[in-house]
Amino acid sequence: MVARMLVGIAMAASALTACAINKEQTSAKGVVEERFAAVRRHDVDAITALYAMNAVETSPGFCHERVGQDGVRRTYTELFRAYPDISDDVIVTVVDGDRVAVQFVARSRRPDGTVLFEVPLANFLTVRNGLITRDETYFDTKGRPCS
Repeated sequence: MVARMLVGIAMAASALTACAINKEQTSAKGVVEERFAAVRRHDVDAITALYAMNAVETSPGFCHERVGQDGVRRTYTELFRAYPDISDDVIVTVVDGDRVAVQFVARSRRPDGTVLFEVPLANFLTVRNGLITRDETYFDTKGRPCS
């Protein structure tokens, strides 16, 4: 009985170590690709899990930077609530070590299928230890005030 418990504990420790190693070895590009995939699925929990506890998000749409996973959750919850069909198309991704730049287009359609908006964006992310620590987004607000 004790031997089985020790084997179980050893297996669990080994699995946790493997997960930690895999998280540290995850490439910055891989993390950012995971984030875009989660955004396409509108999976707020999966998006949030890719950000560090002290991550910083900036955007011309925000009046103040948003910090931590609560800030990330707020960002994507608000986005998906306002635009339930929002989608994105990545144009190009450039990687420099732990930094990833992504040019993409976000779009939303009206119920009749016509385009509500199509916005080109630039996203600059920093990934450390398998998590996004900084997320800076740039786009033309067309004079709309931040929120």
